Amino acid sequence: MKHTYICSNCSHLYQRVQQQEEAIAQLVEIIGATNRRVYDLDQRQLGLEHEMVRERQPRLVTPASS
Repeated sequence: MKHTYICSNCSHLYQRVQQQEEAIAQLVEIIGATNRRVYDLDQRQLGLEHEMVRERQPRLVTPASS
């Protein structure tokens, strides 16, 4: 999409806004990827904590039959 501007300053400002829009889109993608990784790590940690709790629980000991 090509825009025609009367002054060169307007053209420069338009280019700057376009660059900023691209930078913001990249940052949003980075934040999304980071959030997914944090969620995955959190889920993995919850699984490990659950396993540790199960390992620490005393096992039921059945009395020996006489």
